[in-house]
Amino acid sequence: MKLFYIQSTVDGVSKVKSFLEDNYVGIPWSALGDLEQVSLEEVAELLKHRYGLVDDKLSEILEAASLFADGINDGDYVVIKDEDWMYVGDIGDYYYDDSVGTSDDLICHRRGVTWLGQVPLEEINEHMQSLLNAPKVVAPFQLPVTKARLDQVLRWKNDVAGPGQAEPSEHAALTALFDIQSGQVDQATIEEALAVLKEALRSKDEQVRVTAATSILQYAKL
Repeated sequence: MKLFYIQSTVDGVSKVKSFLEDNYVGIPWSALGDLEQVSLEEVAELLKHRYGLVDDKLSEILEAASLFADGINDGDYVVIKDEDWMYVGDIGDYYYDDSVGTSDDLICHRRGVTWLGQVPLEEINEHMQSLLNAPKVVAPFQLPVTKARLDQVLRWKNDVAGPGQAEPSEHAALTALFDIQSGQVDQATIEEALAVLKEALRSKDEQVRVTAATSILQYAKL
């Protein structure tokens, strides 16, 4: 299980609102086409001729495109940011959506995201500060996910459960799963957290059910 930072500003325009509302993250260069259907050599040629990229910039964007399409796995974690907050999500598979066109202002290279919560930028640790300051479009967290300490500061939007948000007990169960893979959570706590998540599967709120199901499935992969 890995953690990635995705830049959310494209040509000076923030895509955070769209990413959060439509539950995805993405990268530009839509005219490249479906990255799963072309080779790296073909992508490099398209970047040269369509976007005029050469040398170091070409290598940087080629690396970002390859990482976004092939280097991230379903169930990894992703973070994006705006001026005040870092948003944390569970990322899904790559897909290419050109249903509304492929102009440069559109995001066609996408991965679905189940957003888990948000963290004030002033509260994240030095490891996450370094990640969020990375100049790359797609940047991997180079340390174990537990070093991000997301479990200590992760909180649901507005800090209070409301319509479409998890109750505090469900939130605690979800954030506890960040530490399971490192053995920092004892078996009794794991069983208690799973019991809370199973109860959340019967919630009347669809988002709570989806998030609980996602978390249980992620635990099953460990």
